[in-house]
Amino acid sequence: MECSQIPCSPVPVHAMMELLRELGPFHYMMNQGNVGDALIAASTVALFEREGLNFSSCGPELPAGKEEITLVYGGGGGFVPYFGMLPHYVRLFSDPRLRKCVILPQSFRDCDELVDVLDERFTVFCRERASYDYCLSRNRKARFLLADDMAVAAEPEMLKKRPVRLPFLEMEERAWGKRMKRDVKTSLVALPGAGKLAVCLRDDPESTGHAQALKELPLNTDLSVYSVRVIDEVEHAFAYTRWLLKALDQPDAILTDRLHLGISGALLGKEVFLMDNVYGKISGIYELSLRERFPRVHLLNELSEFPWLEKVLTVPDLDRYRERKAKHARQIGKAAALSKYFYYRKEENGVLRVKVCGLRICKKRVG
Repeated sequence: MECSQIPCSPVPVHAMMELLRELGPFHYMMNQGNVGDALIAASTVALFEREGLNFSSCGPELPAGKEEITLVYGGGGGFVPYFGMLPHYVRLFSDPRLRKCVILPQSFRDCDELVDVLDERFTVFCRERASYDYCLSRNRKARFLLADDMAVAAEPEMLKKRPVRLPFLEMEERAWGKRMKRDVKTSLVALPGAGKLAVCLRDDPESTGHAQALKELPLNTDLSVYSVRVIDEVEHAFAYTRWLLKALDQPDAILTDRLHLGISGALLGKEVFLMDNVYGKISGIYELSLRERFPRVHLLNELSEFPWLEKVLTVPDLDRYRERKAKHARQIGKAAALSKYFYYRKEENGVLRVKVCGLRICKKRVG
């Protein structure tokens, strides 16, 4: 099918899965990144497992020792010039061992050198119309399709309950998981009508700066950066997804300019107020995938449209938020020093309790 003849509407999930099934055995590589990328990867792998696809997960590099590789590359927002990763992606997709490659829903902006290396071996899903139009304007060799962000198909209750299979010694990861939930709980703002609000705003090159007044408040909790390293392995993705969903299950409403914090809130049934990022990714995905599916998700053009703005700006006792989050940060700082772990380990009535620097990491029955 010619690219120009492909309908400009999202491909249903079941059709995407059938396309992947036709590949036969394939390697899945997640889009490395932050906690939002972890949600995408966990949702994707859970969907693959549910559909019974024949796949194996690989790390951030292609498997060695193979002459031909069928690759499914995870969805995300890495194909932009803000984080210095474009040369890596150009090298990855230029590898001559790639027999076929499917790129799951991604955003594309100002990445001509990347789009130009995609040829007839590639089927590429775009998660907003701007990315789709941009790719078609530069490339008529690859097959481009529209699709919803992979996290939209997530099943949050299943992801929250899925066991976290991290090795025992990776205590620092678990400590960050604890901190995500504690910091959100510490920073909740009471709203009229007994509800509670979480403010989760970004402070990186994708921020528009429109919410600067709130971003600098100590109650702002940007959960997407709550990780000790770049997340590039599937088991770590499942762990961080579980912690993220548990943290965001505490508030009744969420104000954020982080796409996957907003999607997490939508999946959990929260009232979500989204603000766009600097290149329109959030507004594009909202129009394509969220507006009709999640009526409690709202896109704000300006911060002044947020109904509880004055309430947040006049929250009393901000020093309390600052001190509690600083206390958690000190605990995590201790736990993250891998060579200086302090363990509290106690077996009582057949139950093992493990703590790292005062944070309870593990409680399980032994024997």
